[in-house]
Amino acid sequence: MTSSRGTRSSLIALCLRLPTFELRLELVRSPGLDATSAALLRPGEGSSAQQVIWQVSERAATAGVRPGMRVSEAVSLCPALTLLEPDPAHYAAATEEILECLGAMSPILEPVEPGVILVGMDGLERLYGSPREQVDRMLHALLRVLPRPLVAAVRAGRAPGTFAARVAAVAARPGEPVLVGEAGLASFLADQPIESLPLPVDAVARLHRLDIHTLGILGSLPVAALLRHFGADGREAHALARGERIDPVRARHRPRPVRVSLELPAAVGDRDTLHRALDRVLARLLAHPGRRDRALKGLRVGGHLEEGGSWQIEVTLREAAARRETLAFPIRSRMELYPPPRALETLFVEAFEFGAPATQTSLFSRRELGAGGRRAPAEDDPLTTGPVGEALRRAVRELHLRLGDAPLYRVVEVDPWSRIPERRHALLPLDGG
Repeated sequence: MTSSRGTRSSLIALCLRLPTFELRLELVRSPGLDATSAALLRPGEGSSAQQVIWQVSERAATAGVRPGMRVSEAVSLCPALTLLEPDPAHYAAATEEILECLGAMSPILEPVEPGVILVGMDGLERLYGSPREQVDRMLHALLRVLPRPLVAAVRAGRAPGTFAARVAAVAARPGEPVLVGEAGLASFLADQPIESLPLPVDAVARLHRLDIHTLGILGSLPVAALLRHFGADGREAHALARGERIDPVRARHRPRPVRVSLELPAAVGDRDTLHRALDRVLARLLAHPGRRDRALKGLRVGGHLEEGGSWQIEVTLREAAARRETLAFPIRSRMELYPPPRALETLFVEAFEFGAPATQTSLFSRRELGAGGRRAPAEDDPLTTGPVGEALRRAVRELHLRLGDAPLYRVVEVDPWSRIPERRHALLPLDGG
């Protein structure tokens, strides 16, 4: 393992890949569907007329059903097709269990997408033995959280760098991991298809038109020619194809999410009622001690549907916020685009990405205070000799916008030695400009 500025990384990567991860989880819950043609609908779709196929079983694929098809087209091709509604909450929970399990084996994990996880393997020889024994130990550990049929379907690839490990996992078969050493890296990559590169679809199609179908052919071309045709992407593709660029697995910091849920007294499908329930859950989330006064940037909202299944959306704010109104607006907008397909029995909000602490600050900064926390002397008071503090200036502007005037005043000493108290000070309007 290497460390750079506190970031842990590993040059040797193990890629664990489970194709159609979500559909396989559904088939485990309903084993009888294994012998039928089944398809999982894409999450977040609107009416049934607009629903799209997301993942398909092998039998459904044999009948011609493909991801991205409309439901009507898929059913016309395969009348016996069983349509499954997605359960995002179940998939997220399963992913977290897998990460917790693998985290006990290696501290360096990089989740790429659902069903694809990179594991850093540097320094594990002393613990788990040879490369093949290391892979077997990782797969055996998954049996703690996944059923045996799912673990048996996992494809594993171990190689130097994340790119080669992912390519090896795609080339692997269930139960037959592909292990690539540093000496054999270039020869292994040379035989792989050009689709392995992280290039746009149009760039891959262009390479095929140029009769470039494998990484070996691409790696034999001069860099100048690739730069001329593809720019910086061409240089990067050339280095990856030749095994010259080895990107390490980088441990991603995953802050522990904070979740608050609400059991609804009755199934709710009305928009206004859901919005009121959302306000209550957000208020509880902001008051949760696990938030530790941090602002919130990434939110996951969902719930369990009436008659089974779940619904879930994610919202990432441009700037972290800690006000209920600021958090509720983008969530409601997202809910308008992707509403729950049925009434909700529970509603939860989970914060998974945080910003800086957002505690209520004083209207006056510390530099405006004298020793012991007292106000600075009048001659040094920034309210009289300079601009007011930023927090106070924002408050004044907001009052001007809401009320048309800011009923805030500052005390100015006029005649401090006067024997008449009313003459010693005067009130002047506070200007937030």
